[in-house]
Amino acid sequence: MMASQFRYRGCSVFGLLLLLALSAAAQVQVGDNLSLNLNGLMSAGYNGVYGNQINSSHGLSVGGNGTLSGSYYDPNFLTFNLSPYYNQSRQNSDSRSLFNDGGFDFTSNLFGGSHFPGSVGFSKSWNSEGILNLPGLQNYTTRSSGQGFNIGWGAFVPDWPSLTATFSDGHGDYSVPGTDLNGNNTYHNLALRSGYMIAGFNLSAGYNIGNSESNIPVVFGPQTVEHVNSDNNSFTFSASHLLPMHGSFGSSFSRSYIDSNYLGSGDHGTVNTLNANAGVNPTQKLNFSAGMSYTDSLTGSLYQSLLPGASGSAVSPVNGVYQSNMSSNALSISGITNYVVGHGVQVEADAQRRQQTYLGTSYGANTFGGGLTYSTGVLGGFLSASASVNDSNGDYTNGNSIGFSTNLAFSRAIQQWNVSGDFTYAQNVQAYLITYTNSFYVYTGNVRRRLLNGRMVWSASAAGSRSALTAQPNTGNSSQSYSTSLGLRHYTLAGSYAKSSGFGLLGLGGLNPLPPGLPPSVIPPEWILLYGGRSYSFSLGASPVRRLSLGASFSKARSNTSTGGVASWNDNEQVNANLNYQLRKLTFSAGYGRLIQGFSASGLPAANVNSFFVGFSRSFNFF
Repeated sequence: MMASQFRYRGCSVFGLLLLLALSAAAQVQVGDNLSLNLNGLMSAGYNGVYGNQINSSHGLSVGGNGTLSGSYYDPNFLTFNLSPYYNQSRQNSDSRSLFNDGGFDFTSNLFGGSHFPGSVGFSKSWNSEGILNLPGLQNYTTRSSGQGFNIGWGAFVPDWPSLTATFSDGHGDYSVPGTDLNGNNTYHNLALRSGYMIAGFNLSAGYNIGNSESNIPVVFGPQTVEHVNSDNNSFTFSASHLLPMHGSFGSSFSRSYIDSNYLGSGDHGTVNTLNANAGVNPTQKLNFSAGMSYTDSLTGSLYQSLLPGASGSAVSPVNGVYQSNMSSNALSISGITNYVVGHGVQVEADAQRRQQTYLGTSYGANTFGGGLTYSTGVLGGFLSASASVNDSNGDYTNGNSIGFSTNLAFSRAIQQWNVSGDFTYAQNVQAYLITYTNSFYVYTGNVRRRLLNGRMVWSASAAGSRSALTAQPNTGNSSQSYSTSLGLRHYTLAGSYAKSSGFGLLGLGGLNPLPPGLPPSVIPPEWILLYGGRSYSFSLGASPVRRLSLGASFSKARSNTSTGGVASWNDNEQVNANLNYQLRKLTFSAGYGRLIQGFSASGLPAANVNSFFVGFSRSFNFF
């Protein structure tokens, strides 16, 4: 452990507590045009942060947070809000950070009462606590700093097209306790939007240009940092209009160009997409709708949705490059009708034609289906059920593919009990590469019970899901979670358990589950990371006497991951305890937090970070 470094903040705790005891003015008016309001919280005490992989420090400290807001001349002319915070952690404030978080947020609105409103914002933070996600499990922890800037302006002149312009810019850096890896990201984006109503048509258009660049630490496998960058610009146009018989029509067109690199593979090209839909309601019980969608680059549209920060998947590279100008496209035409029979019964019929070309191979299918939905009061509660079936006939396959889905939900209050549950199962032909079939199920359940004449409340819940390609190995993702809580007057006790497993793709915030239903051959195997793990947590809260509150929590997650032929066993354990006692306008606080986090692939011992605080705080409403 590194040597501790004592720090003294420049004023004594006694002097600060004397300041905390002073009364504050209600408000202030500066001159004839400036109005100000200031409130916040100040704290003083003894705190420390120490660990085996950080610079340890402890000593007397001051901290707090505040909000300075106001307006100049008139709130419709200029308003602003500044919120600084310093030396804030979950041990001495409502901050969720284990570290001594600091920073500020600033926002301002200009000319809000005019046809040309604008806004400006800037934020900066350091020692913040971030997350590294593993699907279905407790998040792992990162330590980060960063800043962001945004500015926007608009023009809303009557009888003229509206126009808005926004620009955003920012960057961030973070480290992962338990490894020697760091990550960072930068982004710049400019967006223009316009709208106009003419002859009953609602028209809108937009243009977006931006780029982002990230270095993502691969902490779950080979100890490397992956570089991801993307430059893109896009144009969109949409139009809508009302139709007779209470109907409406809408259409949109988008053209986007992307030049990006993700995990060593790139995409360069243009993607055009056209969508249109229309619907009418001849009667209150009957409605018809139809729609179509077309893209001239199926490979490009799939790759675009893969980039970190978005969900979706990608397609296999050709010599390491995704060429959006290769021969690939997708067309879908569909129609659907619904009729309310009455007495809680509704029927549906639909038809769809899909045609796709991918890497020189054509796929096509016609699908026809129907469904029934029923809802009613039964057994003193509410029941809803639905079922649908569809038949797909592929152009280049023998035989038909049958798909179906069903849902059942029930809820009821039985004396002191409240119970509810929901279950969904489906097996459907995929929208992309339609020769594959996907199946999934999802369930949830909740129960709540009052005991001891209502003085005690017990609740429990369960949830789970699984998705996989039918008859395709190594394509499934599953998760389960269970939780329960017990409350008795001034005491609460809660616990939870979760487990998950599956296949994921690396993103800025950790792992993202694979999009459901894409065949294994579509995503390069070197991109896929296998994961599995369990996590559990307990928490206790108490207010045994007036003005005293106590809280404690413990959580632990264990997982294993594998990518690139390298496996990693990962651990995350967190402990937090807090005590607060209010003494008139002062609050005595004491808190302790601990994080233990390690990844075997890093080759380093698990990081052990501890944080504590003992001191006083007071809230203010200065003016």
